[in-house]
Amino acid sequence: MSRHVLEISTPVFRVLRQRAPLFVSWSDEKAGPTQHIVVDDDVYSEVIDRAIAKRKTIDQIFLEVGKRS
Repeated sequence: MSRHVLEISTPVFRVLRQRAPLFVSWSDEKAGPTQHIVVDDDVYSEVIDRAIAKRKTIDQIFLEVGKRS
């Protein structure tokens, strides 16, 4: 299975780390306004498809996932 790197904001990164750690793989938080996360191919496809369909950003989609978890 292939993996993809997505860039998300640091606040969203922190929410995901606390509420939905099973969805993503990452290293420690780096300094700066954005973070890079690694997601599996199926998660990547789902996030991109939702973002396009709902006309939202990747950050907004990950926040929805974090709120549901």
